[in-house]
Amino acid sequence: MSWSVEVLDRDSGRFLNSPESCAPIRLSWDDFSGPSKALIRCPCDHLGMEDWRMRLGQDVRVYDSQGRLAWWGCLDQVRQVQGELQRTVGMDEVANRVAVRFNDLGGAEPGQISQTDWVEDLESQAIYGIKEIVFQVGFTLPETAEWIASARLKERAFPEVKLAPHAPGSTETPGACYLECQGWMQTLDWRIWPGLRAVTGHSPTQQGVQAVGNALTNRKVAQSFQVSEALQFKRLAVRARKQGNPTDALRFSLEADLNGRPSGLELGAQSLSAGELSGESYRWVEVSLPAHVSLAVNTSYWLILERSSGVDSSNHYLLGLDENLGYWGGSLLLYDQISSTWKSRTTDADLLFHLTGELDQIEQMRRVVSCGGQFLKQLEFEPGQSRTLPPLGDEGQDCLQVFHALLKQGNAALEPLCAGIDPNRNLRVWKKPKAGSATLRLCPDGSLQTPFGQPLKAPWQAVGQWLYPGNARPLYLSSLSLEPVTGRITLNDR
Repeated sequence: MSWSVEVLDRDSGRFLNSPESCAPIRLSWDDFSGPSKALIRCPCDHLGMEDWRMRLGQDVRVYDSQGRLAWWGCLDQVRQVQGELQRTVGMDEVANRVAVRFNDLGGAEPGQISQTDWVEDLESQAIYGIKEIVFQVGFTLPETAEWIASARLKERAFPEVKLAPHAPGSTETPGACYLECQGWMQTLDWRIWPGLRAVTGHSPTQQGVQAVGNALTNRKVAQSFQVSEALQFKRLAVRARKQGNPTDALRFSLEADLNGRPSGLELGAQSLSAGELSGESYRWVEVSLPAHVSLAVNTSYWLILERSSGVDSSNHYLLGLDENLGYWGGSLLLYDQISSTWKSRTTDADLLFHLTGELDQIEQMRRVVSCGGQFLKQLEFEPGQSRTLPPLGDEGQDCLQVFHALLKQGNAALEPLCAGIDPNRNLRVWKKPKAGSATLRLCPDGSLQTPFGQPLKAPWQAVGQWLYPGNARPLYLSSLSLEPVTGRITLNDR
């Protein structure tokens, strides 16, 4: 029995064709994707380039001579040599959801970076899935950027068959179709990561000052706010300095809201000693709460500043303000200890402040997979305790780049992580095994053996494991390529 190839509908699993005469030329796997790339030759007796064009993005499965599923992924490109020409059709330049990022010449601040709304082709998306591109065009007007987005979408919504001269000396069989396939992990790069906004706050040029703790009428200063992302917050900062020589501390706290006022329910607090503040100039000063505080979107909270001891008119603290009222997310109140009430400032203002959020590593991975994993089923995470990390923002990266960056962080114990897509299209993450776990053997001729000295009949199963190369130190196998026709194996060629 020879190797065989199936092409299935990626959604229903329906057979699109099962070309028994197709032969895998080269297959590869690695410890980030599982199956990563495949090159398959098909005689194309009954399928033309138009047929293959409609099969781009569909499920491809390769079985070995024993009927074992060896490789799985999707069809990315097809090429065919006919005479002196080569015809190619693929997903590389397809974009059926398009936006344009530009420097806005028509805004209130000329040159400010803006992005158009997404424009999309639903017909293309129904056939191939969603594939996004953000084009960068430099300085232009919003209406021009919108026109460019529509024009790019029209040009690239569907894959087109392209003609090019055939490279002389090629060993490819004339008339045959060569299918270039990629693992499902690579489809994460079809979607652009929208980013998570880690910082909530207001930090324009300072215009105003508010004393805290110099009188009973301003015993406390409170600024309300809302966060744009449901994150865990620990780092709080304000722009401040000290007046005179206070010997106590500036106390930061977070409280929930109750009817437009601080509720008195403290979510977290930390103090900053007076010695940490300058007496000469305003600076950004920051504290870290003892534990993360989870804040929800569309909910008001309060950042409260107060001194840790009694009122002192000569020795107290000064907070930087924005009396231009540029912050729309909340308001500033002062606590009057005489009347035990929160009151508005005589000249209304906003506090200069910011909070920095973090997010559990597993949750960040889930959000990335939820955004970009349109063909994936679920994320299965097996690395033990994860860690809390600053969320990755909108930097023009695709979801594959962001997921890879998160994976490279390791787990809470700083242990390396591996990943792969299983045949059911679940994305699995696990700890990289230790060298002491090596059981497979690497022979001098490059072949692999089981612990019992038998040939490893499914060598791709060794990826992500340690090998014993005779008397040498164990070798970690991060990637493997196989040429099924010749049986040639290449190790760690990534």
